[in-house]
Amino acid sequence: MPDPDLPDPDGAVAPRPEPGAATTPAPPRPRGHLLIAGATGTLLPAVHRATARGDTVTALARNHAALRDLEGLTGGRARPLPRDYEAPGLAAALADAARENPFTGALLYCPLASPHTVRALCRAVPHGPVTLVLTSAHAAPADGEPADSPWSTARLPLDARPTPGCRLLVLGWRPETADRRWHTPEEISDAALRVQDAHEAHDAVLGQVRPWLSRPR
Repeated sequence: MPDPDLPDPDGAVAPRPEPGAATTPAPPRPRGHLLIAGATGTLLPAVHRATARGDTVTALARNHAALRDLEGLTGGRARPLPRDYEAPGLAAALADAARENPFTGALLYCPLASPHTVRALCRAVPHGPVTLVLTSAHAAPADGEPADSPWSTARLPLDARPTPGCRLLVLGWRPETADRRWHTPEEISDAALRVQDAHEAHDAVLGQVRPWLSRPR
C-alpha cells in the first residue's frame, strides 16, 4: 500500500482511506529459530530483539552464568548453549539444539574462532540465512596499498565467506569527526539483524573503513 503522504511516480498524491474503511493487514512475520554466537557480548541486543519479536534463540557463548540470566530475562525464549567454540562435539551439540525445531537463520560474531569452527556454525543452518559479522581487520589495506584507497566488500578474499550464500557484515567505525569511535553492541546488533532480515542476500559495511589511518585507537 503506498504511503498516503508520498507522491506516486506520476506526481499524484495517493488518497487517504476513508475512516472506517477496511484495510488489508500485513501478513504476520513467521517466527523463527535463530542460532546466535556471541550471545552474551556483542550480539546480546540482537538476542533481546529477536526474542521480543517472537523468535526462539539458541544462544551460544562461553559464559554459563550470563546465559542462565539471559534465559530468565527472555522468558525462556533464549535457550542457552554454553560451549567453548573450539571444544570437541560442537556439530553434535548444534544438531541436538535444532533436532525438534530446525534453525531458520544465524547471526555469528566469533572473531577468535577457527575457520573450521565458523564453517561448522554455518553448516548447522542449511536452509536459512546466515550472517557473519567480521571485524574491521578484514578491510585493512594490503601491503603497499594506500591507506585511503577505496574499499568495498567485493574486495574480501574468497575464504572470508565460510559457506556459499553466507552474508557478511564488516564492522567499521563511526565517521563523525567529533565522535569517531567503534560501534556499540546495539548498533552492531541492529545492523546484523537488518542484513539477516533482508529479502535479497547482500553484504554490508557498518560505518566507514577508510581512510584506514583515521580508525579509532
